[in-house]
Amino acid sequence: MTYAVIGGGNTGQAIAGYLRLEEESVNLYTRDPNKAQRISKHGLEVKGIYSGKVILEASTSMGEVISDAKFIIISTTAMGHEPIVNQIKPFLKDNQTIVFFPGYWGAVECKRILGDDIIKNKNITVAETSAMPFVSLADNTGSVTINKIKHNVLISTLCKEKPIATSFMNRFPQLIHGNSVFETSLNNSNVVIHPPIALLNAARIDASEAFQFYTDGASPYSVNYVEKMDIERLQIASRLNVDTRSILTVLNEFYGTDYPNLYEALPGLFPTGLAPTTLDHRYLTEDIPFGLVPLSELGKILGVETPYTDSLISTASLLMDSDYRKDGVNFNGLTMESLLSMSGVQKIK
Repeated sequence: MTYAVIGGGNTGQAIAGYLRLEEESVNLYTRDPNKAQRISKHGLEVKGIYSGKVILEASTSMGEVISDAKFIIISTTAMGHEPIVNQIKPFLKDNQTIVFFPGYWGAVECKRILGDDIIKNKNITVAETSAMPFVSLADNTGSVTINKIKHNVLISTLCKEKPIATSFMNRFPQLIHGNSVFETSLNNSNVVIHPPIALLNAARIDASEAFQFYTDGASPYSVNYVEKMDIERLQIASRLNVDTRSILTVLNEFYGTDYPNLYEALPGLFPTGLAPTTLDHRYLTEDIPFGLVPLSELGKILGVETPYTDSLISTASLLMDSDYRKDGVNFNGLTMESLLSMSGVQKIK
């Protein structure tokens, strides 16, 4: 079985390293020619839960990386989804599977870019997960550490009648089948956790103050704001008949814990997570346009009020002098019928 892993960051290197330890054939794509040369020449050392030195091919040539792949795993940031799909579009072959780790509405964007003709004529399976499968950290010297494995991570395909291959599910036993790509993207817990805590600690982050993001940054007020946004997410999911759970439940299921409330869970699960030292960070630049904006836009379509989500989007956009609504996922070009089809329901509640 041949895998192409797109993205040479923390997740990409962790997935590629894990697959090679499982003796799968893997090609890794990275934009960095120095990283590609180093990994191809010296291999990759996997540390932590899994350990070993693996040899794999890394390249800056997209066509070369995906040409013989049965599974194409896209592990870039959400900002990279659109350009990556446009890059792989000319090289796609029949019967390939594209999986976004994690989704951030990647499957919906992929459908918009590829169109039904390519997906149907080439029999392309498009899938996404609700979260990254590992908590990992790569250095720039040739090693990646996998600190934790997440469990009960949802994976869904665009077409429910075309499920992900059994061989893929067997290789990633932490994955469980979801009902739709709406379920996977609406169960992404990052998007309602990171932005409020980051924004309410903006001065500290802007000053590059060293502090623990969850232990020091997650105050009772900021966690309360997270929970208010989570209620809005749950209301949207309910309107679409999407099965989802509170963030607290999702986190407890991921890590096999039993925290009674979110205020205790965040520092308990992530006691050593350092805060970013710049506001130009994925907690704002990724989680807002590719996480909160689609929530807000769905709220408009479905008639669900999202004042906490909307206020955060507006405040962060003004603070960062950015238009996160314009830059984010807004379902342009997709009809209500196609949205409902992807959500697996005939009509909204």
